[in-house]
Amino acid sequence: MQRYFHPSTVFFLFFIKCFFVSSALASDVYIKAGNNEVGQGVMRQRGSECLIVTPAHVVENAFNVEMTTADRTKYSAEILELFPGDISVLRFGGNDSSVCRNASWSDATNLSILLEVEKHGELRTMLADGSIRITPVDIVAYDKYRNINVRPKNRTDAIAKGASGSLLYIAGKLSGMLLFVKDDIGNVIRQDALTNTLALFFGETNQTGRPSALPANQVKTVTPSSQDKAPATEQNFSGVIVQSAAAEHRIKLEANSPMRLIFSATEGRGQYNVELLDSNRRIVYRDAFKYYSGTEILTAPFTAPKSDTYSLHISGTEGELKYTVKIQPIALDTQLRSDANVIHVGGNAVAGVIAKGATAAYRIKLEANSPIRLIFSATGDQGQYKVEIMDSTGKTVYQAPSQRYSGTETATVPFTALKNDTYSLHVVGTEGEGKYALKTLAIASDAQLRGEANVIQVDGIAVEGVIAQGAVAEYRLKLEANTPIRLIFTATGDPGQYNVELLDATGKIVYRDPYNRLSGKETATLPLNVSKSDTYSLRIIGTEGEGRYALNIIRTAGKTL
Repeated sequence: MQRYFHPSTVFFLFFIKCFFVSSALASDVYIKAGNNEVGQGVMRQRGSECLIVTPAHVVENAFNVEMTTADRTKYSAEILELFPGDISVLRFGGNDSSVCRNASWSDATNLSILLEVEKHGELRTMLADGSIRITPVDIVAYDKYRNINVRPKNRTDAIAKGASGSLLYIAGKLSGMLLFVKDDIGNVIRQDALTNTLALFFGETNQTGRPSALPANQVKTVTPSSQDKAPATEQNFSGVIVQSAAAEHRIKLEANSPMRLIFSATEGRGQYNVELLDSNRRIVYRDAFKYYSGTEILTAPFTAPKSDTYSLHISGTEGELKYTVKIQPIALDTQLRSDANVIHVGGNAVAGVIAKGATAAYRIKLEANSPIRLIFSATGDQGQYKVEIMDSTGKTVYQAPSQRYSGTETATVPFTALKNDTYSLHVVGTEGEGKYALKTLAIASDAQLRGEANVIQVDGIAVEGVIAQGAVAEYRLKLEANTPIRLIFTATGDPGQYNVELLDATGKIVYRDPYNRLSGKETATLPLNVSKSDTYSLRIIGTEGEGRYALNIIRTAGKTL
């Protein structure tokens, strides 16, 4: 028997179906960052973790991140990883994996076919109260590997602030994520490109996602006549680019061999942006907020993460112009990590050029408890770098991730080795490019800090020395039971900090206050009284920086009963 429904019942069922489809096909979280940015994110499962994918510019400078899900539950979040191409991955505070049960993520969409036949879609944006805004859009342009450009179908519906991270659906299929808007045109990263960018992080094999040839009016791909060029020589590429077109040039690059991209002033009026993709079509370089034009000369340093054949992808964003790109080597890996790269304490300075993403490595022999001073001299360049030290097993023994140095000023770094070893000192480029100059000087030797002659007497003359972070100076002294003394550390004017501990002849600690940091900036007095007569060891332990100390010990009263 055939079943019929009243028209009102059919409408109600259709409404319910549309409501649930609309609710499911939306960005999964509303993101509010402490830097006053708002945006969207999509949940994605990795093992037992529930993670969030969102544009990096929404969260990268935030001190705290708050997320709201569709049921209006609020969660804190932390940045787990940043990727080239303005992509980041966040983790829910508390790592609640159950939140991902309603995740919208899908990477099965065949965009090659979909984009050939569909010219419209929807941007779905979650609002602060958990409701969904649906913005119908026209697909105005796309390329084969990365971008889809959309514009609101109703020209009065501008894409509002906070829409970054909104999901694009085409024919009901998740097709990409909105990254940014310029002149009311939304730039969406294709879902297959987003999947490839995150493939290694999520433990998946790469999906090249290379679509069939696109219509000629959508994308024009320009291939240079000479595709493979020697990485150690200057390379030049040029062509004409128009809005919504793309050009690609293949270049061979060596790992840890930084290069300089130089965009020259040319003819025409227009703008374009630039990406570098590896052979797996993963984006390894992109400045999402930099549009190049033919009106000025601009440079951008880049260091290849691996030896590979890369694609220089140029996308037209406005007008028409001629572009000229020069690729100029900055340094070679054989220079930055050569076997000849050796530093001697107290020897001649070494110098080089470093760029973002590159590492210069030097071997240096150090003795345990013999602090040294690394001196980075000002070179006048703006490039920034950080310093890391590894022992012969590859274990990192010094790292200050938040500390950045540059050629604009001289900087010093004290370091004390824990054991006699050959260490590897790394200068790691973090921003721009520039020259560095490094020399090392001895601060003190272990023989000076813990020598046999290191004896101090009560009511005797003062002792002096230099201490640095991680180093220990040790003095022997005889003390009588129940005879109060006073340790007086005189101000030397130096900022280095240290603390003090006292051990008896068996090595047992009888005095230690790890929270009481002393420094040469002011005079400090420590009262002590031991319970037995013995030969004690007084240790001065460097906790921060370096500096001189001056110590004498005086008796404060007669022997007590």
